[in-house]
Amino acid sequence: MKKFALPFLTACLLLCSSIRAQTNANSIKSILQSPYFEKLYANTYYSLLDRMGKDGFLPESLTGAYEGMYCRTTGALVSLFLETGRLEEAELNIQCVLNATTQYDMERIPHVVGIKDNKYTIISDEHQIDGQAHVLMAWARLALKRGHTKFEDDTWPLVRAIMKRTCDRTFFQRGRWSVETGLVRNISFEHSREGRRWDTWDLLTQSFVGAALNDMATVAARRGETKLADSWHKDLGILTEGIRKNLTTVRDADTTYLEMRLPDSNGGVPFLGMGWVTLSPIAASWEGPNHEVMRNTVKAMRRTMLKTTDGLAWMPTDSYPDGTVSNEIIGKGQAWEMDFARSEKDYNRIKQILDLIKIVNAPKPVYMEGGWLEDSGHHQSDKLSDQDLAAMTNAVWKTKDAGNGEQCAWWCWAMARLRNQVGLPAEPKRM
Repeated sequence: MKKFALPFLTACLLLCSSIRAQTNANSIKSILQSPYFEKLYANTYYSLLDRMGKDGFLPESLTGAYEGMYCRTTGALVSLFLETGRLEEAELNIQCVLNATTQYDMERIPHVVGIKDNKYTIISDEHQIDGQAHVLMAWARLALKRGHTKFEDDTWPLVRAIMKRTCDRTFFQRGRWSVETGLVRNISFEHSREGRRWDTWDLLTQSFVGAALNDMATVAARRGETKLADSWHKDLGILTEGIRKNLTTVRDADTTYLEMRLPDSNGGVPFLGMGWVTLSPIAASWEGPNHEVMRNTVKAMRRTMLKTTDGLAWMPTDSYPDGTVSNEIIGKGQAWEMDFARSEKDYNRIKQILDLIKIVNAPKPVYMEGGWLEDSGHHQSDKLSDQDLAAMTNAVWKTKDAGNGEQCAWWCWAMARLRNQVGLPAEPKRM
């Protein structure tokens, strides 16, 4: 009897563990099938499809908060459409961006595009190289998903040239000088932090340029341009090493990502806050060093940033080196962390995120750009200490720009992947 006691106990524990894991996955499936989330997901998904014009033009905002089409949203939208099989719509949206680029004889992707009298206008020609990388990644992933097409042949010369331009030393600072970090410089990083642009080497830019390089190199090799593919793979190696050396830091003995490195006319100085930007490798589906760095980063964020208000756990948009946090949450940040939890089968954290969305987003029929915790002394875009939070006994959640294109596309992308994992169709039924 004793001989079989330990194996029997082990088998029972393994069985119980398996049952718990199955129950957790099934409970998430039930939440996703609830009337609230079926309706919110369907409304949000089809708001994206239905607002997109026949030429692929996607207005960023339903509320008028933002003018025109933000080209970086193409990265999120195409990522979503690849999950739901909407390849024709993915091509249309990419083609729209490329048409606007060629119409104005630009060597790079514009920031914001408008449309008037059936002609494109450039609302903002700001040079945001991260947005450019989003479009390149989207183009390459569509090409790899479908195989060789006429669209690929027609647009390859332009995207090839833009990828090469992205990797010259103007922005990809990969030479021998001390100022050259092996990272891509973003001179106009559009950040939630302080509501302004930053001149920086940020993790988001590195993640999406890395994703674009990786997939564009694969397309180049498939097209027989082996020299170009080899060059891009070499650049990818330099970028990976640049991230390892200059965009990681040790927190509690764990190697984690840095959000940004700020230029100082030399090799830059690390910015030690964390936030949605440090989740960027999840969205790009490309990680420079290794996955353990991403795991360590999320662990550090949850340890130092995750807050609970009225029993509701929430991950702030940003944290600061002094220990304060933003009183906001951002739509894509919730989506990216949810997808990380999906990949780790962390169903408890997924439920926390869905519980938060149900409370904060409840007044709106479609998904939010973001939300914030407000009381008489704290309003949108404030910083909060733990003491501030403890005193906010009458705080309420408010939301902004419901239907925001970029945030909605990333959330739907995460939902599609999560639904697929628990056995539901990625594309929802119309409600």
